[in-house]
Amino acid sequence: MNIDGHKKKVDELEVSLNELLPDPEGRHVTAIVELTYGILLHMIAVGMETNHGKHLDTHVGLPKELRKVGDANIAEIFGMLDIHLEQADGMALKEMEML
Repeated sequence: MNIDGHKKKVDELEVSLNELLPDPEGRHVTAIVELTYGILLHMIAVGMETNHGKHLDTHVGLPKELRKVGDANIAEIFGMLDIHLEQADGMALKEMEML
C-alpha cells in the first residue's frame, strides 16, 4: 500500500472509530482498541515512508525497524501496545472457552 492508501485507510478507520465513541458502558472496547491499533499502524507506515523512505507490509518487526531509524519512543509505545493486545486477546480467548 502506498502513502495515499495508508492515509485513506486512516480516514476510513477514524470514521468507524468515531461511530463507536463515546462508549460509556464499554460495550465496544475491543472494536475501539482494534480500530485504534489499525490507525496507529497506518500512521506509522506513513511516517516511516515519508521520513525514512522505508515501508513494511506487516507490523512484525516494526519496533526494531523504528529503533533503527531513531524512533525509539514510538517503538516503545508500539511494542507495549502490541504486548497488551496479545494479552487481551489471550484473556478474551480464555473467557470464550469458559462459556
